[in-house]
Amino acid sequence: MAETSEPCQFLEWDTLFFGCRIARLNGSRLTERSLNRVLKWCQKQEIDCLYFLADSDDPRTVWLAHAHDFQLVEVRITLERWLKDWDPVTRPHDAPGVVIREARPDDIPALQAIARTSYLDSRFYFDPNFSEEKWSEYYATWVNNSCSGGADLAIVAVKDEETVGYITGLIDRHTNQGIYELTGVTDSARRGGIGQELFRSGLDWYVRHGVDYLWVATQGRNIATQRMIQRNGFISKSCQLYFHKWFR
Repeated sequence: MAETSEPCQFLEWDTLFFGCRIARLNGSRLTERSLNRVLKWCQKQEIDCLYFLADSDDPRTVWLAHAHDFQLVEVRITLERWLKDWDPVTRPHDAPGVVIREARPDDIPALQAIARTSYLDSRFYFDPNFSEEKWSEYYATWVNNSCSGGADLAIVAVKDEETVGYITGLIDRHTNQGIYELTGVTDSARRGGIGQELFRSGLDWYVRHGVDYLWVATQGRNIATQRMIQRNGFISKSCQLYFHKWFR
């Protein structure tokens, strides 16, 4: 962590949404000196909650986080894939009767209903300081924003004229890399191949938009999603630990 840079970033949107002052720790490793700067900055800024995404392979960082009451709320697995060999024409299709199309404004109420119940493995769910009402509305708001122009990719799955799932993503304009953001399907659509068809349709979309590299992050406890991602040629990129530190 560079001494000339701010040790943390104040998160205005999260602060307004959750009603407490939230910041993110810049960097993924800690030393005694950098942690001291972090704690002084948080005290000066009157921070209530600090997010910290830490490298899992640095013992000093993990020890310092635990020693100073950072709560481990998630193991984050990031997977990656080059898309040069992905063929939207010949790739498998395992969800007959499902239509994949761009998200529309009239889809949003259904997508928000899916989002409110789809993230029981998220770090917010495992942090008791966030109420179920607030974190479920957080994801409902996120999918609304993504499907209202906030994401580059926003597609939905429709079966029997019912919107049953979605996936969203971004393109990093500096590197031309793709990033999956959110995905969710209705309870009735689970185990029917719809989530995988959405995931693969997203790969199709990225290929057609000239993106040849994509990464996606998921929770270490979400084994089903990891297996689905791996079945589509992704390999592990990193393993990180998500901490929350509460000051009040």
